Amino acid sequence: MKQFKIFIACFGMVLMLTQCTNEQKEKLVGIWRVTDVNLNETVMDVTSFGSWMWEFNEEGGYMINMAGAVEKGTYEITDNKLTLKSKTMAEKPETVYDITKLDEKEMELTSVADLKNKSIIHFIKTNEGARVED
Repeated sequence: MKQFKIFIACFGMVLMLTQCTNEQKEKLVGIWRVTDVNLNETVMDVTSFGSWMWEFNEEGGYMINMAGAVEKGTYEITDNKLTLKSKTMAEKPETVYDITKLDEKEMELTSVADLKNKSIIHFIKTNEGARVED
């Protein structure tokens, strides 16, 4: 009986985590415009990058378009981690972001490449841009 209770408790936790991930994915799907980037507490002028858009589709694909330079790949959400795996640049290692904010209108991703470099990227959801087909 005790093992059954432990199993039910574990099963409930798995369902809860799956539901949270599904909700995050639903909010993530769409086109996002980068509004600002904070690199090591220095806010960068993103207008110098031209139009910088990130798009996520329901099938787990993403596209980043920075002033015409396009990267496509796949993404996964686990807990509050967003992992990007590039198809365009197969040699590029996976990029992992902490999702520090995600709702229907705004997103914030934090990346710590190493102990010296921390970046925070702010986004707003938009209808601009091309659609990811892969």
